[in-house]
Amino acid sequence: MVTIRKKYGILLVSIFVLSVISLNLIMDKFFDKSFKELVAQDMKEIYNISFKNLDDYFALNSIEKDNIKKEDFDSKIMKFIADRANTQGVFYDIEGEVISTGLTNSSVVDLNIFKDLPPSFYETKNNKTMVDIENKNGTILGKLSIPIYSSNNQLGVLVLIKDYTSDYLRDLNIKKLLNIIVTTLFALIFLSIYVFSSRITKPIIVLKNKLLEVSKGSYPEKINNTSKDEVGILVDSFNEMTEKLKTKDQQEKNFYRNITHELKTPLTNISGYAQILNEDDFNDVDFKRNALNRIIAESDRMHELVMSLLNISKQSSDLEEYSFEKVNIKNIAQELIEIKNPIIKNKNLNIITKFEMEEIIGNKQYLKMLFNNLIDNGIKYSYENTTIEIQIEEVDKNCEFSIMTTGKTIPIELKEKIFEPFVRVEEKGFSSKESSGLGLYICKNIVIGHKGEITLDLNKDKSKFIVKLPKD
Repeated sequence: MVTIRKKYGILLVSIFVLSVISLNLIMDKFFDKSFKELVAQDMKEIYNISFKNLDDYFALNSIEKDNIKKEDFDSKIMKFIADRANTQGVFYDIEGEVISTGLTNSSVVDLNIFKDLPPSFYETKNNKTMVDIENKNGTILGKLSIPIYSSNNQLGVLVLIKDYTSDYLRDLNIKKLLNIIVTTLFALIFLSIYVFSSRITKPIIVLKNKLLEVSKGSYPEKINNTSKDEVGILVDSFNEMTEKLKTKDQQEKNFYRNITHELKTPLTNISGYAQILNEDDFNDVDFKRNALNRIIAESDRMHELVMSLLNISKQSSDLEEYSFEKVNIKNIAQELIEIKNPIIKNKNLNIITKFEMEEIIGNKQYLKMLFNNLIDNGIKYSYENTTIEIQIEEVDKNCEFSIMTTGKTIPIELKEKIFEPFVRVEEKGFSSKESSGLGLYICKNIVIGHKGEITLDLNKDKSKFIVKLPKD
């Protein structure tokens, strides 16, 4: 098995090698660009000097600039320009043949530099002044190619050559020195990281062993943590995770126990009534009618419970994959109120609506389920001849849906637990059998899936459910 420490070592060596290579590439590009800019700037000054001195030469030798000839560019004029520009010079005709040269120091100049035409020579023939940088056997040369015209006729190309080897070597030495410094610094940094990595791996090994215990279904004791760094945060997160897992595990056990109980009761009733009805000498018509009604009621109750469980199961799988779109929640709320209008009239309820927002981004199917559960509960558990207030408004850049009712009193101790599964409120006049105890649990899951929150405000027999959802 490759240990974490070995992985650290491999990773650090890889990063070190890649860093050094990347650094060299970056520095190469930087110094190359810097050197080219140096040559270009220097050549620009040489260009200005050469043309000024060329005009001076023409004036001193009574040569008309517009009537100059190719023969005028002899070694004298080339020497004159080269001395003042501190360069070597050569004049080529348009075919690339050497017409004349100007040397500032012929004893130290390799005359072979005049044999090869500059790379941009033919571009210069199109009336472009060009700068080239060439490496001739370790000698770095800058070549300034200038087109020469007389009465709009091109006579040839003036090339001024300067040796930049010393500048190039200076930059090269600086780059090498920087490479050594940075490489040494990187090596020390990565070595230090590798040494200190052993301090990190120790608590990680402890975490690994504890995680193995969790994977086997047991929940270990909390890990003592005195560290405040990232590993300490990881340990705290692990401790928090195990506590949540223990709580969730207990909740799931309670959930399934409740499901068993919820299914067992109607099944027992259905089975009992069915056995009585199946007796050969049974002929009580009234009991038979009541028994059949009871069987139907218990079957409906089981069907509602199963559908609720299916919704919860689907929500669990859809939670991270909600397909969101623009949803007109105002229309949804109005449609649901209209559908429940017969029950509203039967209980003589007064519905007051205030819809200031119409659209949000969400999942239409689940938002409709959310509002349906809340509105249905509000109507079901309201006292007769009372008012229900339903509002949709914008609060702090969020959409806030609220429904306030007067009716079934929710004890203050159930304010938070009311959103847990199978929690019911018992009160005279309201049967707990009317509810599966999962409606508000489903609502909470839908709100969480939309990254919102649902709360309950209580004031004696007044209950106000508030749902806050992001608009976008």
